[in-house]
Amino acid sequence: MIEGHLEKLRQSGDYSLATIKAALPWLLHFQEFCGARDPAELTSKDLEQWHKLLAWTPGPSGKLYSEATVNQAVGTIRRFYRLLAEGELCRDPTETLVTPKAKSTRSFRLDLEPSQRRAVFASLDPDSPFGIRDRAVLGVLMETGISRPACSRIDKDHLCFDTGALLARGRKQTIHSLTEGLLADLHRYQRDARPLLVSDVTTAFFLDRNGNRLSPGSIGQVVNRARKIAGVSNPDRPSLFS
Repeated sequence: MIEGHLEKLRQSGDYSLATIKAALPWLLHFQEFCGARDPAELTSKDLEQWHKLLAWTPGPSGKLYSEATVNQAVGTIRRFYRLLAEGELCRDPTETLVTPKAKSTRSFRLDLEPSQRRAVFASLDPDSPFGIRDRAVLGVLMETGISRPACSRIDKDHLCFDTGALLARGRKQTIHSLTEGLLADLHRYQRDARPLLVSDVTTAFFLDRNGNRLSPGSIGQVVNRARKIAGVSNPDRPSLFS
């Protein structure tokens, strides 16, 4: 299956050697999913199951694949089925797969120089539960670009430290793969700060001084203080975290 497809790509002359090389691991991944089944016999439902497994199963590094990586894998398999459809298929089973457009990289983190970031984090009390919490909140906002309401909605079980994944629920549900530095800040908050704020009845991850879920408005105050310290406050510009 794999060699035949790669040879078709080479013979077509439409694909670079880099593209062909990048296709190999995803074809192997898909072949493992197919097992003894003929790919030509798979249905759209089968392909949707493969897509879901790809998005939720950690890769070789132990981390979840990014959205862009998942989209690359889907593109590889779509290309495989397009070539297969030339003579063997009546309908492409990948047609129902949804690959959202990669998010813009423009976010709060791009508005800050390294020195500004250092100033923001240096302004937080490293020994206060609120300073530890605010560092974790800002880290999530700057790294993922999620909105304040989505950050407020994060629950304890939306974080998986084993895979470095965060499930965020905004206008749609999104899985983010977090860096080691941010995971360390989140783990410190969970270990050292949250137990001092926690309410026994809440599932919320980020808490206020009363043990309730940290509201979008309160997160906005954290953001505004950070923007002021960084010198990027601009009341005429819409918030990037609205």
